[in-house]
Amino acid sequence: MTSTGKKTISITSIYAIIAILTQRYSGLFNFINMSCDVYMYWIINEFIEFRPASKKLISRRNPELNVVLTSPASRCLLLLLEASPDVVSQQELFKKVWEDEGMYVPTNTLYQNISIVRRGLKAVGETEQTLIATIPRKGFKIEQGVKIVRMASDELFPEEEQEEEQTGNAEELLLPVNEHQQPRISLMSRLSLVFIMLLAFIVGATGMHFYWHSGETTPFFADYKLLEQENGCHFYVKDDSHDGDNNFARIKTLITRTGLDCKKYPWVYLPLSKTDPGLAVLVCKKDYLVHSVPGCMTLSFREAYGE
Repeated sequence: MTSTGKKTISITSIYAIIAILTQRYSGLFNFINMSCDVYMYWIINEFIEFRPASKKLISRRNPELNVVLTSPASRCLLLLLEASPDVVSQQELFKKVWEDEGMYVPTNTLYQNISIVRRGLKAVGETEQTLIATIPRKGFKIEQGVKIVRMASDELFPEEEQEEEQTGNAEELLLPVNEHQQPRISLMSRLSLVFIMLLAFIVGATGMHFYWHSGETTPFFADYKLLEQENGCHFYVKDDSHDGDNNFARIKTLITRTGLDCKKYPWVYLPLSKTDPGLAVLVCKKDYLVHSVPGCMTLSFREAYGE
């Protein structure tokens, strides 16, 4: 009776220590999980890689062929891949891509970003196959027949080893155990989980370091220059063709009327050409040229350059 009591106290103490460690290092575990999500990528039709962390579409046949998507376009593609083969409604795309960021955009902006994704997939995949289908009055989905594979950090461990481990655990469960052995198995399982999570974090962090520092792609807006700064907004253009132009004042007025908060989205990138009847302005929370995740969205207008 006394011996059993001592064992019970010991087991209780162990669980108390585990609870304290779990609470104390919960932030680390959350960071590990986020690191694994960042390391995740997708393979589309075997020849296209999509890296959400860097917003890149990369050709697996020719890695030098790649496209950097805008942040909204990248998030749209990620939502479609995660939901495949189901349809993602327009309402869900608006909410998760823009409204959760405090922005409200017209329907044309959604279609423009879907178009960006489609063009990127065709360019990188070197194919005319339709990969994203439009479902009238419902939304969008990955086209039926498109093969997608999610590659995550948990795939760092071969499936054969996992099967062997599962088989070994199954055999152990068939063996007779007494009531004092069960807490020991539970404790070892917890310690193994902690070890695997720490190992995944180390491998993931190392992988991300080499991935981010190997062969950087020139940002799309690298040639843009600061034209004007007003009320906290930094207006960038590709050249000085807008300088002193009445059209530039018209563009600023259109942007102001959307209710754009320059404190939240201070970086504004104007279009390349003013010959197009429409206008698409990219606004970002951070400098697109400095931050890998600038938090951008697109503002679209029709006939912005009309006289």
